[in-house]
Amino acid sequence: MLLFQPIMHNHIIIAAAVYNELSALIDRVEKPVVSKVGGRKIVSGHIEGRPVRLLVTGPGLVNTAQALTAAIEDSRPSLIIQTGCAGAFKESGLKIGDIGIATEEIDVSLGIEPETVYGPLNELPFSLLNSHSSDIKNRYRLDCESANLAFKAIKKDCADKNIGLIKGPFITVSTITATDMRAEKLYKQFKPCMEAMEGSGAAHLAIHYNIPFLEIRSASNMVGKRDPGAWNLALAFERAAMAVFAFIRG
Repeated sequence: MLLFQPIMHNHIIIAAAVYNELSALIDRVEKPVVSKVGGRKIVSGHIEGRPVRLLVTGPGLVNTAQALTAAIEDSRPSLIIQTGCAGAFKESGLKIGDIGIATEEIDVSLGIEPETVYGPLNELPFSLLNSHSSDIKNRYRLDCESANLAFKAIKKDCADKNIGLIKGPFITVSTITATDMRAEKLYKQFKPCMEAMEGSGAAHLAIHYNIPFLEIRSASNMVGKRDPGAWNLALAFERAAMAVFAFIRG
């Protein structure tokens, strides 16, 4: 039985949890057209001559999966970019306003409860996704070529502005880390550079549909003891958009 596959188009879907994470990119869209797909706001047009669709998914895994599925089924893109803010792990060397590019997305809530309260989760006994040579339980290997291209494209802008830039694993959480003890445990187990709430959902959809996926985020805060007074969301939104624009511009 043949299943319907949406036609692949040459546009890029750029997704983020909230509008403010995309506003600086939306301002760059030439002749923007605002519509809804799957009940989600989407802005279509061109940035630097490249066709784009900017999608506000809502926060978290379920919102991200629903919004991206609707957008992909409506018009299949050539690339998906997840962007926005994230928490940075101090061990990574990132500071607030610095940029991270994901090489892997790890869903830290997936696994089997360990024998001891302090132990890491054991691996799931079954796969969540077995598609396109990917056998996934909680780790999503991302498109290395896209990550390398993004790093090269963004590097000069970051150097000119003295902004830190690294590639590395990201983790996806459903419970935001709020203690130094939890942050240290997560870093010890996964060695991530950033924590956010949507990445593994977007990565899952991209692998399922066999679409290249890229995740570029900027640090709004450090992972650990919760101190909203030390966050800089506006800077992270601006820097993440700057990095995505640099990649599109090439």
